[in-house]
Amino acid sequence: MRLFARSGPGFGPGFGALGVLGAFVVVEVVARSGVFDAAALPPASSVLARAGEMVVDDGFLGDLWVTVSAWLSGLGLAVLFAVPAGLLLGSLPRLDTAALAVVELARPIPSVALIPLAILVFVEPDRVERSLVCYAALWPILLNTLYGLRDVDPVAKETLRSFGFGVVGVLWRVSMPSAGPFVVTGVRIAASVGLIVVVSAELRAGGEGGLGVYLLETQSGGGRADLMVAGACWAGVLGVAANAGLVWVERLFFPQSRPFPAASISGSAAWGALPPDPRYRPGRPRPQTPDGLKTQAPGGLKRQAPDGLER
Repeated sequence: MRLFARSGPGFGPGFGALGVLGAFVVVEVVARSGVFDAAALPPASSVLARAGEMVVDDGFLGDLWVTVSAWLSGLGLAVLFAVPAGLLLGSLPRLDTAALAVVELARPIPSVALIPLAILVFVEPDRVERSLVCYAALWPILLNTLYGLRDVDPVAKETLRSFGFGVVGVLWRVSMPSAGPFVVTGVRIAASVGLIVVVSAELRAGGEGGLGVYLLETQSGGGRADLMVAGACWAGVLGVAANAGLVWVERLFFPQSRPFPAASISGSAAWGALPPDPRYRPGRPRPQTPDGLKTQAPGGLKRQAPDGLER
């Protein structure tokens, strides 16, 4: 039996492109079958053509930039607030316990439910959107930072303290590098949530521009479903691009968090912790050392098959 370890989810970009192509074909066939009204469900080819035309549409690009600026600024504020708060709460257990009730109370409140309150408090649409994105993105980053600090090896922290390092030194040299991948994961989740919130806020609060405002305008004067779906697809492209960028940042700054490279392993999965002996073949005896002792794996650990017998 051969086991293959993969370095990431899925089977690679080729299979991802195949999935996108399959979805495109399914939507195209269903839309042209006549089951749904063409005005309600436009063909995928028509949506793709409209999405291509938007690239050179100055009006759409201006609305897209309004959304991106509000989204990124709100996400940046969330990172500035959540990461230091998470480091502080994670380093002080008593403070973490005291703040836990407040976090658990505020976290489940939907951000879209606060849109009317944000309109009353901030008035200006761009400030409304930034504040809502910041609120929605705050919790994934904060909680992932806390989880990352709790996952730090206590032996490593005690070792550094034994060498005379204080709280700040332990936090900078051990806790932050260990919790870094968790923080980036929290930002990835927060980016998706923030994009949803900013478009929802634009749909509800309106304003002079934005992707949500553009989607509303496509439904005025009889409605253009192809333009609306094409605009929504560009929102999805923004989310995919943000996720890919954050994955690249994680691999660049935290290479230790990457999974093991792909490898082909022969034999039982129980042998996966040790590298295979290239001299061993099934049906042949294990090579012997000059003193007659059985060959051992690196570190002195003996290989064992699933039946517990030494190999």
